[in-house]
Amino acid sequence: MLAVACATLLIVGGGTAFSAVPSGTPALTALSAALANVTAYSATITIFEVSGAKVQNMVFKYTFRRPSTVTTDVIGGPNNGVSMLWTGGTTLSAHRGGLAGVIKKTFSLHDPQVMTIRGSSVDELSFPAILAHAQQTPGKLSQGPGMIVNDVATDAVTLTTANPTANGYTSEILEISRITHLPSRVLGYQGTKVVRRIDFVDVALSN
Repeated sequence: MLAVACATLLIVGGGTAFSAVPSGTPALTALSAALANVTAYSATITIFEVSGAKVQNMVFKYTFRRPSTVTTDVIGGPNNGVSMLWTGGTTLSAHRGGLAGVIKKTFSLHDPQVMTIRGSSVDELSFPAILAHAQQTPGKLSQGPGMIVNDVATDAVTLTTANPTANGYTSEILEISRITHLPSRVLGYQGTKVVRRIDFVDVALSN
């Protein structure tokens, strides 16, 4: 499959309208305020996912620019060397590096070839989409001290989902940096088992 490794690409259109941040979660309020000033950013993203007996590890370079331009270069895991481009809408393009890179192919956002093993695609997991997910997914939100991630203290926002069957997780934890107020890590649980872990490092904001 062409682009499984790059499918958790974490992007959504920058013009997405968000509902009010639930009370009791000041870290989400800080994240919302921080994103209001972000025009573009780049990051190295590592992803670990488990689905049944399948395990997937991925690393990629990722850039996002409002309103909805995303480029992703897979640098580790399945399909190393694949690049993807999403400019909003319901499709994306993908190609490999080298001489074969001139041949591009268009995929639906929800084509299994461009989704992770847990069913994530490029329109779901950007910083804006992570915030929207926390605000809009039915369930209970709570906040407490988070882990130290990349030597930085975090606040942990926990979403205990109302419908784990539909959501795929019984709970999710968003670790938000106390310095940048941007996501440092996302964890997805089934019971006590971590079945998804996404880490953001080398995050650089740009104009």
